[in-house]
Amino acid sequence: MRYKMLGETGLNVSEISLGTWGIGGAGWGNTNYNSCEEAVETMLDQGVNLIDTAPAYNDGQAERFLGKVLHKKRDQLYYVTKTGTQYKNGVYFQDNSAKAIRTQCEESLRFLNTDFIDVYLVHWPDKKTPMEETFEELRKLKEEGKIGHIGVSNFSISQIEEASKYAKIEVLQDQFSMVYGNKKDTILKASEMGIGIMTYGSMGAGILSGRMNKKEEFQHGDMRKNFYHFYEEPLYSKIQTLLLEIQKVAEKHGNVPISQVALNWNIQKEYVNSAIVGVRTASHALENCKSTEWKLSDEEIVLLDDFIKQVVG
Repeated sequence: MRYKMLGETGLNVSEISLGTWGIGGAGWGNTNYNSCEEAVETMLDQGVNLIDTAPAYNDGQAERFLGKVLHKKRDQLYYVTKTGTQYKNGVYFQDNSAKAIRTQCEESLRFLNTDFIDVYLVHWPDKKTPMEETFEELRKLKEEGKIGHIGVSNFSISQIEEASKYAKIEVLQDQFSMVYGNKKDTILKASEMGIGIMTYGSMGAGILSGRMNKKEEFQHGDMRKNFYHFYEEPLYSKIQTLLLEIQKVAEKHGNVPISQVALNWNIQKEYVNSAIVGVRTASHALENCKSTEWKLSDEEIVLLDDFIKQVVG
């Protein structure tokens, strides 16, 4: 495993982090928790020390799972969880009020079976709640020793600058991958500000694994249909063309899985500190972690960047 400092937090984190939205279950099909536990253990055995979760991942189910299976290894890990977004009875809603944040923080501490959250992120902006109320409450939680570092997810630079008036913003988590570069400018600017960068959707909701070479129809409510749009035309066909180019690069590195090319492309960006990868089987966990045993050349990254620009846009 390779490691980087997470911005200016002082946390030396694995370049691949464990994502748990899929483990939560809602919107990701059936979940086999024995298989998930094996996947998590494999990630840790390979050196992953950064765990990403949220209470919105099936109403705390992902946090409760982690609290159960990882409590004995808590001192070896960094926990990142979020606040503001709630998932109740199949519906997501946002509440960044001070009361909601404090309630969620206490619940997350209990669910995760810990007395301290290393990095605490506001999951999404909330137009109904003033930034001052949200981030002053987070600052209080930090002063009380319940959270270590304050961050945001899915915030624009202007929103980060506004939030910074009330608390130091140390981490940004945003979507970024070979097939989604819409937030690159935000990520770059945040990195220049000294903010640590975590990327989610790093595998393009699985399409960059190379295993989705036949178009699938996902059920209503599936996040690969509702949140991500990589399986819709014309983008789906464009991505299939990109995958052929990625395969050529994979073959030059001993025919590694193309998922490893996609992950290396992400984590070798100097402005990315850790890429979140969701896993639910030990074999996929091992495949992803093996990405850090080799690197793309500078020339290959330039080639891929150019091809992405031409094909995906």
